[in-house]
Amino acid sequence: MKKRVNNDLIVRISIVLITLVVCFFIYSLVDFYVKKVKTTLGKPIYSFDNSTYLYKDQTVIDSSISELYLSYGISYGIDVSEWQGHIDWEKVANTGISFAMIRCGFRGIKGSNIYEDANFKENIEGATQVGLKVGVYFLGTAKNTEEAVEEAEFVMSKIKDYDLSYPVVYDIETVGEGRLAGIDRTTITNNVLTFTETVASYGYDTMIYSNKNTFTNKLYTGKFAGKLIWLAHYVEKTNYTGEYSMWQYTKDGLVDGINGNVDLNISYFKYVENISDIEENPMLLETPYVTFEEIDEVIKLKNKIYYRNSPTLDLPNIVGDIDKGNVIKRTGISDNISRITHEGKNYYVSNEELE
Repeated sequence: MKKRVNNDLIVRISIVLITLVVCFFIYSLVDFYVKKVKTTLGKPIYSFDNSTYLYKDQTVIDSSISELYLSYGISYGIDVSEWQGHIDWEKVANTGISFAMIRCGFRGIKGSNIYEDANFKENIEGATQVGLKVGVYFLGTAKNTEEAVEEAEFVMSKIKDYDLSYPVVYDIETVGEGRLAGIDRTTITNNVLTFTETVASYGYDTMIYSNKNTFTNKLYTGKFAGKLIWLAHYVEKTNYTGEYSMWQYTKDGLVDGINGNVDLNISYFKYVENISDIEENPMLLETPYVTFEEIDEVIKLKNKIYYRNSPTLDLPNIVGDIDKGNVIKRTGISDNISRITHEGKNYYVSNEELE
């Protein structure tokens, strides 16, 4: 009888131990599933560790961004608008996200009215109060430089009472659509530059947002050399060949504190206090070295050509175009690209376009 009691006790203990092991295993699987990048109903869940890397033990400075220096450093963030509804910013901050790009307004795709984002004030104050770094963006559809200035002045009126720690962004998406239908590539590019230059005159850093296709094919991105670029491309690894300082890599992120989907971003820059603390971005593209045969040739164009700001055809570096029938001067030629002078500056053109 005593032996049977001992056997029953051993069985019960074994069952308890096995149950505990199974429960721990299930918990580990669930925890892994929730905290790492997985999918629920086909949509990704993202977990953010405290993965903002401080540069040389420097913290991000909270003072005016015009007094700071741009340096390489990786951080993770979101961008939001009224479409996200009410946001619990304290929960968002607890995920490890370090910055938020907040829409302050937009101009409609049709008509000419400019609107403040319905949740702008709530979002910028909520994000700031919990210690997140903030920048703003404006969805623009300027048809001319006058409208671009109007959009910039609108943004200045909305942000004047707030301290920003990330740039002011011009969001250009609807090229060739709505009120921008029929507006040529040069005009839209110049409007983007007008907005950024107007904002910069107030002492703010600026950035240009669009998707890979628009940067590559619908804007003269070569004119944006030296500007901060915010790239939207929803892939695991982008193959965009141009420079970019922020990458919006999904629109289907799920973040605690936000109902529904939200855009997720990686920033490749930070601000430091001293110019000596600047760290060069290891992804910085170097201008290729090309040897040219020096020539002095006048060419009457048989076709429209697209001229570039660097001697390569592999980057979105087109600055503008010159219509057929015009005369240009070619000063150098290599295997696949020529150097020309245009408006007193050196540019580069595919040899095929000059044939």
